[in-house]
Amino acid sequence: MKLITNSFILAALALAACQPSEDKTTETTESTTEINAAATFPAYFEQVLQAHGGLEKWQQFGGMQYELQTDLGGNPATETHIIDLKTRKDLVKGGDYTIGYNGQQVWVSPNRAAYPGKSARFYHNLFFYFYTIPFVLADPGVNYEQLDDLELQGKTYRVIGTSFGQGIGDTPEDQYRMLINPETNQMEWLLYTVTYFGSDNVQFNALKYEDYQEQQGLLLPNKLTGYKYENGQIGDVRYQVSFDNVQLMQQQPAAEQFAMPANAEVDSLGS
Repeated sequence: MKLITNSFILAALALAACQPSEDKTTETTESTTEINAAATFPAYFEQVLQAHGGLEKWQQFGGMQYELQTDLGGNPATETHIIDLKTRKDLVKGGDYTIGYNGQQVWVSPNRAAYPGKSARFYHNLFFYFYTIPFVLADPGVNYEQLDDLELQGKTYRVIGTSFGQGIGDTPEDQYRMLINPETNQMEWLLYTVTYFGSDNVQFNALKYEDYQEQQGLLLPNKLTGYKYENGQIGDVRYQVSFDNVQLMQQQPAAEQFAMPANAEVDSLGS
């Protein structure tokens, strides 16, 4: 298995202004609270959840693992992600480093210098969050709004806007807009803002969801392609990733693997 290269990480973080801040965790000394399964959603969002397999099915799983395939700058690479779906602890295994979230802090092993990117805290669950929308947008603290239909590349989509309550994660100012195929109720595009690295000149960017595949009853994209987005028009491709060897487990992953090793270093918000 090819492991992700430093050149990919540098390129990915250079695109930070074009990607959403997926880290909805907060750095705290309290124990991790599991995601609340009880919630009521607007009918228009419930339809989307059902079209992707249903929230009840999603909540049956305790863990997820996949290989993230990338090809940035002509350098194909692979990274392994392991996620506890109940606590949202996670582990990213790269070439010369491992990034972990233990429910309190984001850490890098063998040390912070091993990860060449700008922010491991920003990166650690970035693509997990992308990959599992709409399900992760059923988490507590998310607000929903049905917006006007939008035409994109000659096709008209229903639009569901989401925002985050104050104190939800590192960047509650982020906004997402799910573009929904009115015939299938499936999401085909995501428009998003990112405010992790600053809120000046924040604009929406576009992410296309492609090649949906059924994974144990859930409909998940095999490929995500990020694009420039300006004046309502799709521009150049910015990046592309795919997800291989996807595993959904009934049981939660072993908790000890998320524990911070003795030689690891914490990557804090803003560091």
